[in-house]
Amino acid sequence: MENPVTPVEAASPVTRWLAWPRVLWLALGAAALMSLTVFQVGLFGDDFIYLGILSERVPPAPLANHAFDLYRFIPGDPAITMPLVEKGIFPWWTQPDLKLAFWRPLSSATMVLDQALFGENPAAFHVHSILWYLALVGVFALLMRRTLAGAVGAVALLLFAIDDSHAVPVGWWCNRNAVVATLPALVGLWLHMEWREHGRRWAAPLSVLAYALGLAGGETALGVLAYVLAYELLGAKGPWRQRLWSVAPATVLALGYLALYKKLGYGSFGSDLYVDPLSQPVAWLAVAAVRIPAMLWGLLLSVSTELTIQSEGGDGFVIGVGLFAAALVGGMLRAVWPYLSADERRHSRWLLAGAFLSLLPVASTIQGDRLLLVPSVGGAAIISLVLTHVWRNRARSTGWRVLTGAAGLLAVTHVLMAPVGWYTVNSALARMTGSVERVYAQLKHDLDVAALPGQRVAVLTLPNPNLSLYTSIAWWARGNVLPRAWWTLSYATEMPTLTRTGPNSLELALKRDRYFETLYERVHRGARFMLKQGDEVKLDGMTAKVMEVDARGIKRVAYTFDVPLEDPSLVLLQWKDRGLRRVVLPPLGTPVVLDYGALPTPGSASAVSSPP
Repeated sequence: MENPVTPVEAASPVTRWLAWPRVLWLALGAAALMSLTVFQVGLFGDDFIYLGILSERVPPAPLANHAFDLYRFIPGDPAITMPLVEKGIFPWWTQPDLKLAFWRPLSSATMVLDQALFGENPAAFHVHSILWYLALVGVFALLMRRTLAGAVGAVALLLFAIDDSHAVPVGWWCNRNAVVATLPALVGLWLHMEWREHGRRWAAPLSVLAYALGLAGGETALGVLAYVLAYELLGAKGPWRQRLWSVAPATVLALGYLALYKKLGYGSFGSDLYVDPLSQPVAWLAVAAVRIPAMLWGLLLSVSTELTIQSEGGDGFVIGVGLFAAALVGGMLRAVWPYLSADERRHSRWLLAGAFLSLLPVASTIQGDRLLLVPSVGGAAIISLVLTHVWRNRARSTGWRVLTGAAGLLAVTHVLMAPVGWYTVNSALARMTGSVERVYAQLKHDLDVAALPGQRVAVLTLPNPNLSLYTSIAWWARGNVLPRAWWTLSYATEMPTLTRTGPNSLELALKRDRYFETLYERVHRGARFMLKQGDEVKLDGMTAKVMEVDARGIKRVAYTFDVPLEDPSLVLLQWKDRGLRRVVLPPLGTPVVLDYGALPTPGSASAVSSPP
């Protein structure tokens, strides 16, 4: 390549078109247009938990969470957890001291407001979420105007506004917490720069207040504090002593927040979906080594991070694609580096470091595009630097033309595919919403609702995480009376072999797969706590016993009930033909394969789990 020259931003028509404030209105319009795709989504997943609590439904057992503490799902107290296992709200294999508890009072308050104003109206909830998102785009615009003025900042703003990794936080009611946490924290980052770059001392205390408000929205705000640290280390001017003092307020706030978070009993334990870095540092390092590279794939290349979950290549492949993404974008950034202005270099250093550091807090849960909201703050800026400067230098030499081709691929994934991503993700959520509604309507038709309070429902197979986790919860949230118990015995996707072993007992066995092999079966009991051969779980009316285990896992489980299988107080269901149907019991000792007929509608893997 030729020797670098100092870039001069030509006053081209494109540059004039991207000038402030026109580009802000373009970005807000683009964000609003993308957000229209969320209106196809109804209530989904954990939304039903919140709906039931906010609608003051009588709980099946004492719950840990309440209206302003909605995200304290499971508190780590067996006295609260096990009654919910008895009722079947949590699966029978749940770890008794399982903890999935997150402190998000501000996010909870926004949902309380929704229910108070709109009742059960998902469209109104979506409008509320979109307003939060448009405000976030506006604050990001202020940040770009402060750091990367001109075409680079304008392109970064547009990339951020249409980023399809933002689709789930905007479209999924309970995942709004990511936007609620990020917005005030990003205001804090902007105020921090007003203080440090322009000497506006009044902005310093306001920035700390904004960070605190963000942390009240959720742990996601910790990622924004990573940008504050990166800025003082790599972007701020002045002596080191001054820079360390400047980062001290945010650091003290973060440490105080984490200490209070643990003291109040929040965090996670016992699950493979969430791994708490504070209580399980070694386990967290092991999963973060895979999850962070996986998210680099989505952040830098704008290719669905969920593909790394579905990959058959294992952890090595996932790490490899992440390193490839980092090497590709890093190599392109290095090529354009000599052509960046001094300010562009200064700000790109801390924005890039902040993007990587902000992946650390979200690595506590399984990788997914919905976790990239805060990392995309720096990611959009870096991709914009690469695209803009490669385009400006495209005619210099053959090497630059090759770089232009690579930049063109990035433009396709980040720009042209963004609307497709928004539509595809929200369509997947809509399909999963529809599957719950369909099964709900079918059960209302097929079950004797009046007799349910005296019955136990045992679902032998339900091979869909969304349905298996939330069917009974959606039934309760909609105001229906739950049966005495609603047990789902298996989430396995393989059609199991059913054998009746006695008047009141049966076994379910797998040939190809193993029970609790998938991540979503291990939400409630992690692999290191897994049941062993001969272990029993005794509930009121049913005992589950692990009968056969090999090197891969559990192959066969026996279930013994306190009444004969034909007793009218026991309702046996299975997944078949896209619904829950009555089980036709085979003769004693005769094994039969439970034919599913049709598998549940597939959807986004990341959208099945509870939001981090």
